[in-house]
Amino acid sequence: MKITLLCPDLVDTTQGGIPTVTRQALRQLERLGDERGIPIEFDIWALHDKPTSVENVAQISGMRRPPKRFRSFCGERLAMVAAATRERHEHDFVFTTHIGVGLVGRLLRGRQGKLVQFIHGVECWKQLSAPQRLGMASTDGILSNSRFTLDRFFEFNPKWSQIPGRVCWLGLNRDLAANRSNTPIEAEDRPSVLIVGRMTGSERYKGHEELIAVWNDVLRFVPDARLDIVGGGDARADIEARAERLGHLQTGAIRFLGRVPYDELRECYRRTNVFAMPSCGEGFGLVYLEAMAEEKPCIASTDDAAQEVVLANETGLLIRYGDRPALARVVVELLSDPDKRRRFGRTGYERLQRHFTEEQFGLRLWDALSPFAPELSR
Repeated sequence: MKITLLCPDLVDTTQGGIPTVTRQALRQLERLGDERGIPIEFDIWALHDKPTSVENVAQISGMRRPPKRFRSFCGERLAMVAAATRERHEHDFVFTTHIGVGLVGRLLRGRQGKLVQFIHGVECWKQLSAPQRLGMASTDGILSNSRFTLDRFFEFNPKWSQIPGRVCWLGLNRDLAANRSNTPIEAEDRPSVLIVGRMTGSERYKGHEELIAVWNDVLRFVPDARLDIVGGGDARADIEARAERLGHLQTGAIRFLGRVPYDELRECYRRTNVFAMPSCGEGFGLVYLEAMAEEKPCIASTDDAAQEVVLANETGLLIRYGDRPALARVVVELLSDPDKRRRFGRTGYERLQRHFTEEQFGLRLWDALSPFAPELSR
């Protein structure tokens, strides 16, 4: 079987939710195809990547074999559309991992073929743009990383509610699941909270500023508490300046660690006491899985899909986004109660193993695509 897979990024962006999910999809569909005697050939189109060999694509993505073809467009959307126009209606099964390339999927999809699109979060919690609407008009199925995202998409775009939709929860990135010690590394003596996420002008909803704003309140009850912030982006300087104005950079109460590679990121999770991302815009939240893999309790909000991952009073604590007194209270509560942290952390790890491994994501994805590709069902 041949799958034409369209994505924004794949090989040039090693971190980030969409490329991570795309790489998982490739290697899991390939694995399951091999196991079930249905070998899959991939024709991959990546909007933002630079040209590279199919062998390099396989190596970076963790695939067993190189894809049949890899087309990259260096961010030139019109060039991607033009290339699709030249191959119009020649592809039997097209799968996009972001609705931003749905128009290309519409052009490639054969007249008897199928187009399935994966939606993720804030990019679809609004009325679609004209190119996205054109892509959606030829879409046969929608996969969503959470029930919250799917319901929110249909709320803003009721016209497309007749398209079959299916929830396909994500799984922990294999690179972070590998080589996990059976005994988690103990956190440092200094009580600490970790947040991991981009700081960009378009994504200032993840909770960095909320945590910084309540840190003085946290310090009144836990005087040596530290907040570690991992991630980069064009808004980092402004957010860092806020912490500096409060005097927290000078005292070391807040540290900005920047972007870190996977090995260092795992250490950050292992050495913290609590993971907190009180966001209002998570379509799923892979970072919660990363924290759960290291048996860390999570703080999240009730205003997005995090509540499908983090169970209130079982694997972490949930608060309303913007409720700063509640945020300070739950941070202090977890930093002050090691037994609760251990209990939540262990329950979170067990929940991860039951529902959120990469292999389980692969099975959900295969089952979700099968109604649109009879070859996968044989």
